Amino acid sequence: VDKTSGKLTGYDWVVEQMNAQSYTALANEMEMAKAIQYLSGKEFDQAIEVLKGFERKEQHLKARASTNLSFLYFLEGDLNNAEKYAEMGVQNDRYNARALVNRANCMFERGDLEGAKMACLEAIGVEADCVEAIYNLGLVNKRLGHMEDSLVAFKKLHTILPESLEVIYQIGNVFDHLGNYKQAIKWFELLHSHVMHDPGVLARLGAIHSKFEDEAKALHYYSESHRVYPVNMDVISWLGAFHVKSELYEKAMPFFDLASKIQPQEVKWQLMVASCYRRIGAYPLALSKYKEIHRSHPENVECLRYLVHICTDLGRKEEVHDYVVKLRKAERSAAQEPVTRAPAGSLSEDHAPTRHAPRQAAPQESEEDRFHAPARPQGRALPTKKNNDDDEWGNGMLGDDLLPGM
Repeated sequence: VDKTSGKLTGYDWVVEQMNAQSYTALANEMEMAKAIQYLSGKEFDQAIEVLKGFERKEQHLKARASTNLSFLYFLEGDLNNAEKYAEMGVQNDRYNARALVNRANCMFERGDLEGAKMACLEAIGVEADCVEAIYNLGLVNKRLGHMEDSLVAFKKLHTILPESLEVIYQIGNVFDHLGNYKQAIKWFELLHSHVMHDPGVLARLGAIHSKFEDEAKALHYYSESHRVYPVNMDVISWLGAFHVKSELYEKAMPFFDLASKIQPQEVKWQLMVASCYRRIGAYPLALSKYKEIHRSHPENVECLRYLVHICTDLGRKEEVHDYVVKLRKAERSAAQEPVTRAPAGSLSEDHAPTRHAPRQAAPQESEEDRFHAPARPQGRALPTKKNNDDDEWGNGMLGDDLLPGM
């Protein structure tokens, strides 16, 4: 390797010598190895340049080069070229399983799920243990809603790759979708045994135990997840709401306070902290917190309502009058605005935690159906209880929607 230019001059010299001795087949293998070396170094432009040179060579070489080019373009998001070279790879070698996988990948990205499924099945027909095709078949079946078929694919792949964390995750995930929480727990606990301190796996176990109505274990796993990764908002909100439902407001308060620091523009978290103060009878602290919220969110109707209420309870008549005037003004203002979002103090159900399968799962997955595991490069080197007072805790502030799966 030329250290100054970064070019693989050693490969060029070997290719030149082999061609001079009429060892054309070996020279072609060295060219392919050179392209693979560029790929391993993430020098994609150079790899593409080398691979395109195979378009003028023998049929089987064109097929291998086309497969790798399709793989490269797919990773770069150039779907048109990825499709072009995937089709070229299939045309040059109908029995090239990885070219068929590339075709399936492109179809999936285009939204042709049935076509992607057929391409995966065709690749498996050509090469029964093609792990990329089996994995993607499981994903496309899951996206189509064919959970049982998806499970069959992933279990078959588990027999081939028993230590694959991605496969273990997918099996547990499919069981969760099927509502078979006992099996889902079994597979996620197996995953947990491989990645002991992964916060996503811990949170997912907490979510499944919650749906399985085992709140003690759900609390344990959510707490462990929070200990490892203390800024996951879904975990924080679950723990806070759990303690509220258990009427342990002192334990709930730190979670809502942390949430308010992570999302300082979200007034709902600060309102929850203030409401916790009210619930434990710390009215001066509650009043101080409501005033702090009012300074930063002067138009928040819910905060003003609580200020009127708490000032009335504390006998602060002058302040009551001031806040009533502000409340009426804020209510008129709010009534004129179109309703486009949830009330500031309520919690929406947009719990869509990120999924980084399997090493960063979450209470509820998203994007786990994304088609990945595209074809690898081909080359020689690669084979509560509610109180009856007027605190709207259970209605506006902390509804059941804060507890995923409960």
